[in-house]
Amino acid sequence: MRKILLFIILFQPLFISAQVPVDSLEQIMNLAQGEEQLRLMITVGNLYVDIDPEKGLEYGLKAAFLSKRMGNLNLEGQALLLMGLSSFNLEQHENSLRYYNRALVHYERTNETSNQIVALDGMSKVYKASRNYELAIRYLERALVLAETQKQKKLQIEIHQQIGEIALEQNNYSRANDEFLKVINLLGDDSKLDKQGLRVKASTLRKIGNVHRNIGQFNESLSSFREASKIEESLNSIEKKMNDIFEIAYTYYLLQNYDSSLIYYNQVLAHNQLKNDTASMIKSLEGIGNVFFELEQYRQAVASYNQCLEFSVKTSNVQAQIASLVKISRCYNAFNDYPSSKVFLSRALEIAKKEDLSTSAADVYKYLSLLSEAEGKYMQALEYYKQWSDIRDSLYTEESGQKLARLQILYEITQKERENEILRQNSQIQDLQLTKTRYQRMVFIALALFLFAVLVLLILYFSIKQKEFLKQKETELRIVEMNKELEKRMISEIKKQEKQQLLLSQKSKLESLGILAAGIAHEINQPLGGISMGLDNVLIKASENNLTEKYLKEKLNLIFENVDRIKRIIDHIRTFSRTQKPATFEKVDINQVIENALSMVRVQFTNQGVKLEVNLTEGCDMVVGDKYKLEQVVLNLVGNAKFAVDEKEKSTNDKNFEKKIAIKSSHDKENVYFSVFDNGVGIKQKDIEKIFDPFFTTKREDKGTGLGLSISYGFIKDILGEIKVESQENEFTRFDVIIPKS
Repeated sequence: MRKILLFIILFQPLFISAQVPVDSLEQIMNLAQGEEQLRLMITVGNLYVDIDPEKGLEYGLKAAFLSKRMGNLNLEGQALLLMGLSSFNLEQHENSLRYYNRALVHYERTNETSNQIVALDGMSKVYKASRNYELAIRYLERALVLAETQKQKKLQIEIHQQIGEIALEQNNYSRANDEFLKVINLLGDDSKLDKQGLRVKASTLRKIGNVHRNIGQFNESLSSFREASKIEESLNSIEKKMNDIFEIAYTYYLLQNYDSSLIYYNQVLAHNQLKNDTASMIKSLEGIGNVFFELEQYRQAVASYNQCLEFSVKTSNVQAQIASLVKISRCYNAFNDYPSSKVFLSRALEIAKKEDLSTSAADVYKYLSLLSEAEGKYMQALEYYKQWSDIRDSLYTEESGQKLARLQILYEITQKERENEILRQNSQIQDLQLTKTRYQRMVFIALALFLFAVLVLLILYFSIKQKEFLKQKETELRIVEMNKELEKRMISEIKKQEKQQLLLSQKSKLESLGILAAGIAHEINQPLGGISMGLDNVLIKASENNLTEKYLKEKLNLIFENVDRIKRIIDHIRTFSRTQKPATFEKVDINQVIENALSMVRVQFTNQGVKLEVNLTEGCDMVVGDKYKLEQVVLNLVGNAKFAVDEKEKSTNDKNFEKKIAIKSSHDKENVYFSVFDNGVGIKQKDIEKIFDPFFTTKREDKGTGLGLSISYGFIKDILGEIKVESQENEFTRFDVIIPKS
């Protein structure tokens, strides 16, 4: 029997490759003993990892216990890796990390590099699943160092690919591109690669193509996709080649090279039609329709979108149906056929509501609002806009709440899982101890008196079951109480976060008042000076007995005018700094908004050597928005500009440097524009993508909170506007604000 078991262990891979049933291996494992049984136990556990991870974890725990008792370090490490992978598949991330970490420490003591890499890779996967990308990359980098030490090129390639994919999820395209290029360098020349190596290279080139496309380097993207297509053609992989051609067509579309894009889209469509691949035909027809739309060949575009709609209905592709209906509506809108356009949008909205697709419904409401506005149905446009805004706000609130509470929730969940796991492990240890005791008693009593032993065993069995039942009840009650407490904490945290959102906006507004202080003082001092001078003149006239009723009335009118001016200034500041409330939308003159904002800082800036150049185009149409929030946007931008020129003045050696801030406004048929330019320190290129993120700031903690640009960006987006930034470090920064006309 031992020889048979040894043969099975030695040729274990053959058994697995021949798909030996798991239950057969379990029967063989039960017949084995000692180390042979332990090896089979780990093998069976690994077979259960994907199909039944709970059973895989059970075998891992048994194997770890037995290997520890037997002193077999190699099998103990394998058991820990099995427990880590099983826990990961069960989404018990805290337990998985603990087992992988124990395996890593174990293999570091035994100096087994290859298994250290396995443990580090497992920990990286856990952190990636928990969206802790920084730690995931850190563990992969440790694994990479070990793979480089062992000169394991295949492992290096796999690790670089994993790091690149994580960087893509972070939108860190520069890091992703670097990692994928390292994969290409490790693979080397095509002539030295086998088929698998060529496939890996083609896949990596596609990822590089997507990276270049995401950062607007379309020509480099085309080059990568063409190279991938060439490799797939050499491998006779027609489907992957067609996918690359589709990507080439889309890239040409982004390049606005519509003729080339149309040629490649038609090539892919012809292939899909031969295969009768309906899903792929939908994508190709949509691309062709988009090209025709950009070429303003709307009838051809409608024909392509109609085919998309027909195929998506056949395949029950709801998202494709909605997209096709919206795009057909856009074509009719371009014809100025508003009724037909609204019919298709209504169909799209009906489908989105039926399938509970909130994002799609919000998009349709937005298009309906714009369409109604174009028809001159402003009340209906406003209703659609409100529905779009309500859905968008609910989605944004839900997403923000989830992000803000995620860390707290994860902490509470992991704490609960840790306690549950400790209770479960204690229960398993107690079961093993009780089983051992019961077995010893059974042997002893059986030798003494069989009948008496049976009676004792029945009593003992009943007692153990009763204890287990009570213990289980107690554990279940504790878990229920813990869940209730966790739910209360979650609700409390979400309410706190909602309050904090309102406080953050008010904090940014009050921060702006620090900039206004000197300007406000000057604006009030001027009319106060007029009042004082008028009263002095009256007193002088009275002392000379030369005070006429006309002179007194004239001076009193002047005093009242100055008092009214002070009152207006104070009312304006009080309204501007009031506690955050829902936005009040009204028609606003952007030039007046800019003048109101500058009136509060102009004197301060002039006194501090800042040259303000204001060039406002007369006759700009009104925009719809909250004028006080728009003033806050202007103040945030000019405040940042002043900080930038002040910083440059401190750092420059140019004694002739002149601090300059330029504010301009303009308009065209559709939009009103204003810009804020400064010749300050500029913004680093690596920071430009992050400047609108909440709490991101390059200032010291006592100089800024990182809220101004984030809140300004959110408000401009709320009124369907856009903020753009252009900057060159140590040269200039210009913010352009684009707002649709009312």
